[in-house]
Amino acid sequence: MLKSQQRKVRQMIEQLQNSKSEIQAKEAAMQELKERVAYLEAENLEMHDRIEHLIEAQVSRGGAGGGARARSKSDTGTSKRLPGPKPLPLIRVVET
Repeated sequence: MLKSQQRKVRQMIEQLQNSKSEIQAKEAAMQELKERVAYLEAENLEMHDRIEHLIEAQVSRGGAGGGARARSKSDTGTSKRLPGPKPLPLIRVVET
């Protein structure tokens, strides 16, 4: 009877440890995904700023007609990566 209870307790401890390991792995994956989302959001904002800057530059150079052409080209749905410096490396923030 006592050995049976000890076996059950050991199994419960093992299950608890396995659950903790799974939770830690999932938390690490979630943290990695959060960091990636933050990076992509920053990159997206940078791209919007670049597009806005290019449109403003075209408007100032070509007048109203140049800006209209730039906008109609961007409405076609084709997307190209704008030239520029490579994105900065991801900086991890550790909360304590």
